[in-house]
Amino acid sequence: MSTSLVAKNESKLNMKDWNQLERSGQLMKRNKSRFLIKPEHTNRDVYIIRSGSIAIYHADNMEEPLAVLGANDVLGNRSIFVHQNLYAKTVTDVELIQLDQTSYRALYLAYPELAIKLTAELSKLKLTLDFPERKAPSFIQHVKSGVQNWVNKNNGKKGRYCHNC
Repeated sequence: MSTSLVAKNESKLNMKDWNQLERSGQLMKRNKSRFLIKPEHTNRDVYIIRSGSIAIYHADNMEEPLAVLGANDVLGNRSIFVHQNLYAKTVTDVELIQLDQTSYRALYLAYPELAIKLTAELSKLKLTLDFPERKAPSFIQHVKSGVQNWVNKNNGKKGRYCHNC
């Protein structure tokens, strides 16, 4: 999944979350190379990937994915896909939990913390798709950059330590 634009966080959903999702939604399986979402679909379902991967494509370029999502990632909600003419297609065989609009509302009432997690993940996906050029660097990249800047700053001393002046 080298084209992934969505930051991965393997601890997004814990076992308790998955148990709540299984009670609230419907388990689905889709084979490789099947469309899960198309712009013309009218449902507002939310999908949580249990295993496998799904690529998000723009209709203008079905060869290069905008994002590749994997286990614990969340997608769906028609409003993200319709306005941008986006498709979601399975890259591998996938297993997911499907929450229709009614189930999603019930989840909000029964498990508000989990619903907030799902909404946050959908928002991250929307930001990634709306602003692909603003991919956030990882924490490790920030640390490496800071250490390298400090090393460069301290190795670049002039004056009495510099023999080339």
